[in-house]
Amino acid sequence: MSSSLASRLEDIPGVASVVVDLEGFGRGIDVRLEPGADETLVMERLRALLAAYGVRSERRPRREVGRATRSVSNLGVDVTITPTDGGARIEAATGSVRSSRVVAEDAMAVAQGLADVWCQVIGRVPIEIVSVEVGEDGLLSVVGNDGGEHIRGVREIGDGWVDALTGAVGDVIGHAGRPDMELAAS
Repeated sequence: MSSSLASRLEDIPGVASVVVDLEGFGRGIDVRLEPGADETLVMERLRALLAAYGVRSERRPRREVGRATRSVSNLGVDVTITPTDGGARIEAATGSVRSSRVVAEDAMAVAQGLADVWCQVIGRVPIEIVSVEVGEDGLLSVVGNDGGEHIRGVREIGDGWVDALTGAVGDVIGHAGRPDMELAAS
């Protein structure tokens, strides 16, 4: 499938080259655009083709990297997610403690980096992020493990990807070790 998919992706106007690796360690699809290509139009066509191949769902959450604007006050942590070249810088701070990580531009990597810095600044044992998924219903679900239990935080994507991810990770961290492991969307 990957060779036919690569060939179909390369046929999209504005695409200069494509490398498809759906099986290896660094699996993914690397697409290079031609100079001057309409990036928005090319991305719409790429998403439609990937959905047709079953590699990506039709709906994709809007990802805007920036300052989280809500959902973090319940644990008293200020969180900032800033884009970097090929990734994101995640910072968390309380009044006197700061921590940061630079991670790949991948939902799992961002969620894990966020959990790591968040746990560090509040002095909690790290939480392992097990999965990050966006459902067809527009809900972002983050599942974490505190060493014994799986905890699930769920948030609506409607107000933006950063707020949803920050809120869901915050729910996981805030509810680690509590009996009410499934949290409703807010």
